[in-house]
Amino acid sequence: MRGKQTVLLAVIGVVLAGLPAAASAAIIQIQVGGVDLLYDGTDVTDASPGQPDPLSNATFIVDNAVVGAVTSGVAMDLLIPDVLNIPASGGQVISAANGSLSLDLGGTDYLHLTLDAAVINYIAMTSMVQFVFAGSTAEIDGQHLPFGLAVGEPVSVSFSTQVSQRSSQDGVFVSSFVSAGTGEIQGIPEPGTLSLLALGGLALIRRRRMA
Repeated sequence: MRGKQTVLLAVIGVVLAGLPAAASAAIIQIQVGGVDLLYDGTDVTDASPGQPDPLSNATFIVDNAVVGAVTSGVAMDLLIPDVLNIPASGGQVISAANGSLSLDLGGTDYLHLTLDAAVINYIAMTSMVQFVFAGSTAEIDGQHLPFGLAVGEPVSVSFSTQVSQRSSQDGVFVSSFVSAGTGEIQGIPEPGTLSLLALGGLALIRRRRMA
């Protein structure tokens, strides 16, 4: 790239419109590290298409308080299909629906999501590139989360990654990229989760009073 390697930043998210913003509403966040993504000119996937790609960790947060973390056996299988003709000079494209995200959380714990269509904004700057997917999670296909948690809809998914390799077709369209970074899944706790959290809070208060 004429004397220096261009640094590219990719921020990829699948965001459900209408996610409640009320401060009083409980929010579950699952933050994952060690995310590796590939774009082949057609699809955005994890770095090991066809099999789960290992992640470094998954941290579970409820209303900004860390509930627990999983640091082994964490893996992700991601597909955002038909992301076509991303302009190398910047622009917007829309993916196809029926993407998927499967998160393995060690042992028997997992989260499976079906993703709706996503809007991809490619913003070309001097030496930076930013991708933003803005779509929706169509449905939760299944889940068994650790720490007694269960996430309900609506759900948002996002990835923030730095691109290490990128190519384009005659400078017109982005034809591929490789990137690495972090991701986040966010949703509203199921009623049962709220009850467990309330009981846990009461137990903590009792222990503090007895101390």
